This record gives sequence, C-alpha cells and structure tokens, in this order.
Amino acid sequence: MLRRGLLFAFTGLVCTLARAQGSREGFDRVLSSQVPLQADLLAPLDAGKLARGAAVLAKARVDWNNPTCHLRAGAIVMGHIIDLGRRSKQNKGSSVTVAFDHAECEGSVTPFTFTLFAIIGYPQLDEGVPMVGTADVYGRGGMTSGHGGVPMPAPTQLGMGSDMLARRGETKDLTPATIESGQVVGLKKISLRVGTGPGGSSIVSSPKDNVRLEGATQLVLMPGGTVTPSPQLSAAGVFGDPTSSPAPTPPSVPAPIPTTIATNSITPVAAPEVDETSICTAPCSLVPDAPGPALPNASSSLSTTVLGFTPHDRREYEAFDFEATLSFLNAQNLLFTYDPHHLRQRTPHVIDGEFVRTVRAALMDPSTLHVKQIFDWKIQGEGQYLWHAGPDKILVHLGPNLRVLGPDLAVLREIPLQGKLVFVSTSPSGDHIAIGTLHERHTREMHDQLVETLRSPPEEDVDIQLLDNDFRVVLTVRQSSALPPPVLSAAGEVRINSFGLNHWHIREYGWDHSVRTIAKVISQCRPDLATPLPDAIFVIGCNGSTDQNWYRMLRLDGHPILESHGTSEDLEQTSSSSNEAYFAVRVVRANNAISRGDRFYKQDLKEQEVSVYRASDGKRLFFTASPGISLAEQSFALSPNGTQLAVLSDLTISLYPIPKQNP
Repeated sequence: MLRRGLLFAFTGLVCTLARAQGSREGFDRVLSSQVPLQADLLAPLDAGKLARGAAVLAKARVDWNNPTCHLRAGAIVMGHIIDLGRRSKQNKGSSVTVAFDHAECEGSVTPFTFTLFAIIGYPQLDEGVPMVGTADVYGRGGMTSGHGGVPMPAPTQLGMGSDMLARRGETKDLTPATIESGQVVGLKKISLRVGTGPGGSSIVSSPKDNVRLEGATQLVLMPGGTVTPSPQLSAAGVFGDPTSSPAPTPPSVPAPIPTTIATNSITPVAAPEVDETSICTAPCSLVPDAPGPALPNASSSLSTTVLGFTPHDRREYEAFDFEATLSFLNAQNLLFTYDPHHLRQRTPHVIDGEFVRTVRAALMDPSTLHVKQIFDWKIQGEGQYLWHAGPDKILVHLGPNLRVLGPDLAVLREIPLQGKLVFVSTSPSGDHIAIGTLHERHTREMHDQLVETLRSPPEEDVDIQLLDNDFRVVLTVRQSSALPPPVLSAAGEVRINSFGLNHWHIREYGWDHSVRTIAKVISQCRPDLATPLPDAIFVIGCNGSTDQNWYRMLRLDGHPILESHGTSEDLEQTSSSSNEAYFAVRVVRANNAISRGDRFYKQDLKEQEVSVYRASDGKRLFFTASPGISLAEQSFALSPNGTQLAVLSDLTISLYPIPKQNP
C-alpha cells in the first residue's frame, strides 16, 4: 500500500499569498518555510453531532520533520472545535471552526500549532511500500514552490512511470498539481476560510446543510505562522452569520467559444478490456465442474476424538481459525496439532494481555496414522502458531520465542521475539522469513483517547525483520498494522496495487532491487495473493459482484496454470504445496451466497472440496469432497513427494493416495 505523501516546501522564509488569492480568502497569511503536513481525518467531522470543545484527530500520512517536532507516519495531530454553527430554520448553512494545537512529536504529545490550509476529499487507498523500497520513499526532500500555492509533486523522485509510485487509489487520482490556500478538492458545497477564526483557526462551512467530512478525508496542515485579517473580510465573516459581509465575487471568466463538430463523424466504441490471466490456453487447465465417476476412498483414517480433540465450532465466525493444524514434516512424519481447550492462563511474561493456551502436538506415521509422540506446547494468543520453514523444518510460536523444529520436533534454533507477534510470512522454500512484531505507536493516554473516539483499537506499527535461510537479519522495516502481511516469493516480495477502478498490478520486488510486473488482473474486490509454489502465484478475486469468487494459479510470467469459474457459494479458497511438482486447493462451499468478510456459522456451510493438481499444466489428479467441514485454516497437507494427501474433516483425519498420471 504505497504511501503517496504531499511533499511540499517553500523557497523563502516568508510567503505572502497573492492579492487575487487574498481577496478570495479574505486575509493575508504569513507562513513559515516549513513543509506542510498531509494528514487523514480519523473520525467523521459532523456539525450536526459535534459540540464545542470536541476533539478532532488526524494521523500523519508520511514521516514529517520540523526543527521542533518530528512526526512519524501515523502519528496523531490533535485539535478541537473552537466554534460551531449548526443548520437550523433560521440558518440553512453551518460552520465548524477548527484549531490544531498538539501533535505526537517524537512519540510524545507536545503543544504544536497547525492551521488547516486545504481539504482533499478524494479517497485514496493506502497500499504501503515494498520492504526493499522503504528507504527510497522516506527521507526524500520535498519540491519547492514560488508563490501562493503548495506544489503537489510525485511522492518520490522516481518519476510518475516508476513502479515505486506511492498511494495509487482505486479511482483515478484527481488531486491537482498545486493546492492553494483555502482550496477544497472533491467536496461539493464545502468551503474553507483559512486562519480567519479565533487565534488563527480555520472555518469549514456549508451553504445548505450541516458540514460533514468523512473519516480519511485528507487535511493539508500548515505549521506555525500568524494571520492578519484582511479588511475585505473579518474573522466574523463566516457563512451563516447574517451580519457578515459577503466575500468579493471573483471576476467572471468568459465562456469558451463552442467548437463545431462534424455531424458525420463517428466515435469509435472501445473494445471491452480483457483480463489476460483469465484466458486459459495450454499448458493450462480449467477446474472441472464435475468430480468424476466416483469419489476415492481413504487408505486410512483416524478419529480425532481418540486424541481428545473435538472442535468448538458452534460460535459465529469472521474467518477460519487455527484451532488445529495438519502438516507433513517429511515423508515419514505427519503432524497433527490441536487445542484440547484447557483453561487459558495469564503469566507475567505474556505480551499485551494475551492468554497462554495449551496446544497438543501429535507426531504420526503417515502410512498407519500410528501416534509416535505427543507434546504439549504453550502458545501465546489465538492466532497462527505454525509455519513451514523449509524442507524438514517448521517454525512454531512457543512462548516469547519462535523455534525452528526438525522432523522429529527437536529444537534446531530459537528466535527471540521483540514484542507481540503479529504475523510470520515464509517464502515457498523457506529461504526467507518475515517476522512482524507489534510496536505501540501511541502513549497509553493517546491510545485510550483513540479507542474512545474511534470505538475500536487504533492502528499501530509493526516492526518487520526479514531473515535469510541461515536466520540472519537482512532487512528491518516498519509498516502499519492496517496493512496485510507481506507475501514472499523465491526472489523477493509480491505485491498487488490498484491502478484504476477494478484494475490491479501484481508485481515482484526482488531483494536485488529489481522490479517486474507479473500480471494485470481485473477484479471487483481487492485480490488476495499467496505463493504455495516457488514459480507461481495463487490469486483470489471476484467477478460481477463481491459474492462471485474466482481463483487462479499464475506463473511468474502472468500465464495461468489453473483457472476456476468461481461461484457465489465459494466461501474460501486455499492452496498449499510441499514440492514444485504438485499443489492442492481446498474450496469451502456455503449453502447460499456469503459475501467476503461476512460473519457465518458452521451450519451455513455445505461441503469442503480438496483437489490435487499437476504444476506443469494444472491437470487435476485427485478430488475429494466431504460435508464434514473443518473450520481450521491449515486443515489439509500434501506429502513432500506428492503421493499422499492428508485431510482434516470435522472429527476425522483421512489419508488418500494420489494416483500418478502420464502427461
């Protein structure tokens, strides 16, 4: 989610707005030479619901430096409502007077004055930056301006055509090249009087309704400065005050002379766009609609109740969970872990109030499902706790550490965590591992104020360490907790970025700083990515509506290996692999359409299907379906040699042989 900051600067120590602008705004403003700050409004500002003295909070979009205040991206700027005029029978319009007087400078709340300079209402999607590109985006200087406007350059000096461009929204970026004092972009019937309120505060007004600025509205804030009211318009001259004098009407601009258009001209109709990743040509396969003549029988099965596991699946779900996992350590060892639902505990070493739970690990022989060993692990939190870390190795979150375990579950290495674990991402071969830990962005007082204002936990920072196959730290970066975990490929990080409505770029940002575009896809929802294979990307998107999900396995050149049609009943699609030749896909199907992100119960689900495909051409080698659905995310596993598939379905672990087929 590439950050697009408004990086501006002034050439002189003092900048006086031009007379035309001063007449329009009604004041002459003396500005400092510091770079303005672009911030996102955290909660809606609604004149109909606010009161005098109410807090107004915004967060910095990029790192911002001032001789007396340094703000990190995401730091909070605090203001309050100085005055308020609501819509009424006597006054059809409304106004809100806002002053910003504190900021989280160096993480500490400090008195610091900002003046609201401009408002930008166009939504933009924060897509972050590639891990290898963070240093290229932050720390760059701003561009300069000569007169009353503030320049709006590209966020980096890489050029508008660069793959490193920041903050491209889902819609066309209509932000003008220059923002002028008092300018309101993208919001109809909203005006801004800069510095005309008490103490240099700014006044936002609407002629026919209560002022409302939605959350995430962009505010351009000018640091410091003084305001001298202009004789044309006093500080009281705000819309809605019957005693105020109207602002001078700017001179009219002559209408352009109409251009004659030939009546016999024909406007060509643009051909509909085609998503090339949806064109499946050999070597590629479509997911078959029918399973075949008969479903296969399991070679062996084991009831999980023998091990003391019964899933607690009667609650409401937002997403599949990590109550149990199933994974091959190698061809001789199958690992089943599960929560026996012992009493949760709190210990002095627990981070951020998380519970400690017991997870039982049963190491089994995949040929007989005979249990070899049983271990009890102490796991912090309710999230994912087990990941593949390369051939014959897994990574497990045990207590305040990550531990690398071998095929017999012996500890090979221990990685201490620097804070609460947020995520672990691994490349297909385990050559690179990204570990994200929580870094609290705000003081406890500010955290509590944000919770009260937002009615939800606030955004925090995540510190990411990138490790190589020797578990050495090769890169450290920081990103927002609102962004998804990085997706790692064999050679770098795979990212998806918007470049227009429903249009997405999939790119690989290599650790050697190379950038390549893998594919351009069309999806009405933001696609999800995974890398189950070293040379392929698993992509999930939607057509027609967000209810109709599809999935594709794409080569790194963008050509599909496997393509599904997608239905409105497909709730979840997941892919997994343990070698380069084969991969498995699980699809969980609902009784009726369920939109992505909707809550659901187990009784809303119909069946789960698991298929095994050949990576060279997407040919399906195996298919099984069962109404006994497991709501565990890691509920199926393919053996390293591709000859066995283990599936957890409700109360049963089943092993299936995978038949070999000639090309």
